[in-house]
Amino acid sequence: MTDREVDVPPSKRVALDALSLLSNKWHPVVVVVLCQRGPLGFNALLEAIPDVSGKVLSAALEALQDAGLVERTVVSESPLRVEYDLTEAGSEMDAVFEALSTWGQRHLETATPTILLADADRRITAMYGEWLADRYTTVRAHNGEELEARLDGDVDVVVYDEGLPGVDSGELLGAVRDDCRTVALVGDRPGFDLLSLTFDDVRRKPIVRETALDAIDAQLRRRGESPERRERASLAARRSLLESVYSREHLEGVEAYAELRRRMKTLDDRLEA
Repeated sequence: MTDREVDVPPSKRVALDALSLLSNKWHPVVVVVLCQRGPLGFNALLEAIPDVSGKVLSAALEALQDAGLVERTVVSESPLRVEYDLTEAGSEMDAVFEALSTWGQRHLETATPTILLADADRRITAMYGEWLADRYTTVRAHNGEELEARLDGDVDVVVYDEGLPGVDSGELLGAVRDDCRTVALVGDRPGFDLLSLTFDDVRRKPIVRETALDAIDAQLRRRGESPERRERASLAARRSLLESVYSREHLEGVEAYAELRRRMKTLDDRLEA
């Protein structure tokens, strides 16, 4: 690639050169297969990539060897048997594919988000499910065992009653995937123990349809934000809830609330830097 072809910074030009190594249809396929299953012989590669011809595979392997991503090792001279495997540079491409997968899941996939609704009262989860049916796929849990089992699935947002029997909120939040968002529903007079929890949002019961949709939509929009912004939003949600319930005079006497405000100030300074 020459400077006349495209006016980009040097670092971006290197990135374009790297992507050009995988611009051929079969080059990235070979790299991914060898990353997952290598080293492999030629026939094993053909079997692993059914739609490629022997001629095209040979050309792809030669090009990837020339690029320094694949190496060919003679395992036996008589009969001749060779194996192909990734070089160190080729193995490092795995991180590139992981990053592309994350990007693709976020921006290319159009699957309907899945919302896990957890409450001991089946009538309530049924009502929530009706509210969300036109936008999301919903699954339900009514006790700790069911909730744990449902978390094994591909859940995007968990909406759960903080008082769900058999569930420790701290353990629950620790078991949720990092990319799954959490919305806790609490009683009318929540305790200050919620300051030690790390759910993404918290709402007071009872909620209405608009509240549920607003909370879930906000969490889905915020997927992919930095850990600092995620923590800051979580702290803000807890602070807002407590300030809507307790007087300022009461809150000023609670050390956990003072610590929450200090942590928010630290995050604000960091995000503004």
